[in-house]
Amino acid sequence: MEKIRQINTQEDVVHLLQVALEHEWAVSFEYTIHAYSMPKGKFFYEDPVMKLRMDARAQTIQIGIDEMYHSLQLGIIIRQFGGDPSFKSDEVIRFPKVIDNLKRDKMTEDLVTDLYQSAEWKEGVFPKIQNMVLNISYDEVRHSKQFETMIRTLEKEGAAETLCFKESAEAAARPEVRLLHEITRMENEMMHRYLRYVLLFSEHQDLSQRLFKNSINHMRHWDKNSGLLVRLGSVVQIENAQREPDGREVSRSPMPSLYSGHDRLSALEALIPAEQELIAKYEKLLAIVPSGENRDQLSLQLGLKREHLFTQEWLLKNAGRIKGLA
Repeated sequence: MEKIRQINTQEDVVHLLQVALEHEWAVSFEYTIHAYSMPKGKFFYEDPVMKLRMDARAQTIQIGIDEMYHSLQLGIIIRQFGGDPSFKSDEVIRFPKVIDNLKRDKMTEDLVTDLYQSAEWKEGVFPKIQNMVLNISYDEVRHSKQFETMIRTLEKEGAAETLCFKESAEAAARPEVRLLHEITRMENEMMHRYLRYVLLFSEHQDLSQRLFKNSINHMRHWDKNSGLLVRLGSVVQIENAQREPDGREVSRSPMPSLYSGHDRLSALEALIPAEQELIAKYEKLLAIVPSGENRDQLSLQLGLKREHLFTQEWLLKNAGRIKGLA
């Protein structure tokens, strides 16, 4: 990770936040991938901050959510400073062993903490931004302590050799599993597409908040689908990943970095066919999923996609009725 030592100008601020943003994008879903690669309700640890016995998987997911909110904060400030928030991402890695993923998670937290805390700000320059960066850095300090305790607990309990979930051959052959993988990838893409437009229109409170709501729904559904894949004998995939000789999966492009639409109308126009495509995929999946809890969950998710489409169609129609609307 590049180090930015001196913060003297607005350009320095944007550079620092862009480097941080590419990291935050990566870990916001790398942690969730790591979480859904380990068993639920198996690894408990005494959280050093909350002073409670916590499920390592559940807390790793929560940390990933923290990082997504960091991404949003950084992107909004970059936009306010005249920059274009990057949607490039640091590489995402999944190791064969649960503990190695947790060690990577702690390492990345320590790296970004150093990025935030080692920057030297010229006195009196952008004090509110400096305060935001320091506040984020202490979220990362907390995360590092939590990951460190998870690691020590696994070692103490003799679970250091526990392997991550792997997709069974039976699951890999099932058409509903293959389709669910495709849908889950699309949910991840849609979450970031909406966030792109949230940042683009961050000064428009009405539009940005409506788009943010939909982004959160896509994030929740990516999360839920990741859990559903485990129940079906599979595991969430990392987009564009290559398997290294040591068994780890590495992706240097785990999410799209470019999105169409650079003004209100073109952005809204791009979202409608994307939601329509996702709706069609869910409908195809529901046609082959038997009745039960899984089908009920997917049906609710499909319902929200239809709500998104309704909202987007009217946002576009309403925007088209007003001359001069940017």
